[in-house]
Formats: sequence, structure tokens, C-alpha cells
Amino acid sequence: MASSLDSLTSWHSDWSGLRVVVVGLDATGFAVVDTLVELGAEVLAVAPDAKSDVVRISEVIGAGVHVSGDVLSRVQAALGYTANLAIVSPDVSSDDPVARALLGGGVPVWSDVDFAWRVRDKNDVVAQWILVVGETDGPRIADLAARILVADGRSARHVGLESAPLLDALRDPEPYTTLIIVAGSTGVGWWQRYPEALRRPVLTVSLGDAGVTPSGVRFDATTTACVYRRSVGPTEDMVKDADVLEGARAIGIGLDSPGMSDLGLVEGILCDRAFLEDREHQALEISTTEELEEAGWVIPDDLPTILAAVAIARSYDVSPALIAGVVTLP
Repeated sequence: MASSLDSLTSWHSDWSGLRVVVVGLDATGFAVVDTLVELGAEVLAVAPDAKSDVVRISEVIGAGVHVSGDVLSRVQAALGYTANLAIVSPDVSSDDPVARALLGGGVPVWSDVDFAWRVRDKNDVVAQWILVVGETDGPRIADLAARILVADGRSARHVGLESAPLLDALRDPEPYTTLIIVAGSTGVGWWQRYPEALRRPVLTVSLGDAGVTPSGVRFDATTTACVYRRSVGPTEDMVKDADVLEGARAIGIGLDSPGMSDLGLVEGILCDRAFLEDREHQALEISTTEELEEAGWVIPDDLPTILAAVAIARSYDVSPALIAGVVTLP
């Protein structure tokens, strides 16, 4: 192996000769395999099942593939590869026997997001990252936020759950300036508490349960704002426990009157008291529940999704009028 893992912090690092087991061969798993091969690493993909065309293409590009429904067979194949590193697909659970066997054998395990952060600089334009955690609300938040940012003239894309793999977007010849990455609690369960330099999203949004991730990890290293559900679930406590960069703000969303750093609802009006200078005395109107219902939103059920997307857009200084124009489209 040409380089230690600690030195692998860029697409332009020396990845040649690194031996990697990729656990899982779904769309993201294949994107990991494809990226590693392009970087010059040696790769074995291990999975209980996989599409035949994915297996074939993986083998054509030079990766090894071991697909078996037998757990012992997969464990033996992974351990027998004498890997320097393992990378897990987002749907690989924290109790996956192959991943656990590799950990027990002293092999470091990364999530696909941890790997992607290290190689995010393939293109001259390095995208800013927004992380959105949540299987149910996450894709809808990311989709709405991406639509607002695109309407504002920005090059933004939703990746991750219910969209293309993050690594595919990072390797796109036409680079994006903003990537809104949706992760489920299973994938987040593999995230580690890395030093700030290894994962530094602009903004992190999490409205759901804690999942299996140690408290605070999903908000770690955020540079601008952590968006959480105010007084509902554990995310407020997780923000307090997060190791963010100095100056990063906590932005609460709720269905009641917002505090000075929050977004919320006042007499049927969606209000922003987070992203304006005089937030002590003023609030910005975004839209009304009546307008949202006319556009087809289910009120109040959809309000957390809308408010989270608004928080993302307002963090980029998108005007309330433009936001209202997008969220009230029928």
C-alpha cells in the first residue's frame, strides 16, 4: 500500500495499492467500487445479492465480486482478502456480520459519505455539502431545497436516498456548487467522529430520531448551521452535544412562534427569525398555510419538511419571495 489511511484526504492522494472490501453492491456500493478502481485501489465487493449487470460491470472494470446468500461464505471471503480498509453501503446495518467481522479483525470501516468527503475535490469546483438525515422527510426536504436553489440560479442537486449516489455527482464532468446529501439512520450509524478537516458540511439538517448514531455525531463539523426540530425528539440535545466549528448556529424549526434563531408559525404565517440581521425585533414572512394548502401541501403534516427546506434556502440568502414562489407552485 502506497499511503497510510490518514494521508488519504484528497482525490489526488495516492490510493494505488490500497486493498478495500466494499460491503454491499447496490447503486451506492457500485459507485464506491467504480470510484476506488478509478483511483487505482484493489477492490473486492461482498454482498448477499446484487443485480447481474452490476456484478458483470464490476468485474469488467477490474474489481473482485463475491455474492452469496451464505453469511459464513461472505465473512470468509472478506477476511481472506486481507484488506486495509472496508467501506459500507448505506443500507448495511450496524450489526452486519461481514462488517463486524472486518472490524473485529482490525480493519477500519468507513461509510460511503466519509469516503466521498475525502475525494470531493476531483473537479476544480468543490461543492459545498448540506447533510440531511432522515428516510421519511429527508428526500422531500432535499428535493424542495434543491428546487429552490436551482430557481435562484445555483447549481444544486439532491443526492443519496431516492436519488443518484453522492459519488456519481462528485465525479460528474459538470461539477455542482451545492450537493444536498440525504442519509438514512442506517448509513449514519457508520459515521465516525472525525477531525474537522475530514467532514465539514455547510449545514446539517436532522428532524428525526436518534437512530444508532452516538449523540451529536450527525451534526459534527458543521460550519454554518445545524437545523433541528424544536422541542420534538432528541435532535435538540444532539445539537448541544455536537462538535461544530466555532460560529456555527443552531436553527430550530417548529409549528409554534419562533424564537430569535428559529423558523416557525405565527397565526398561519411561516416566519423566519433566523436568517436576518434584526431577528430580535423582526421576522420575515415566507408564505401562509392557506397558500400552501392551495398548492397541494398537507397542513400541518408537511410543515416541518417545508420549514427545513426554507432554512436551507435562507442560509444561502435566497429571498423570501423566491422561496414562496417555489413552495406554492401547484
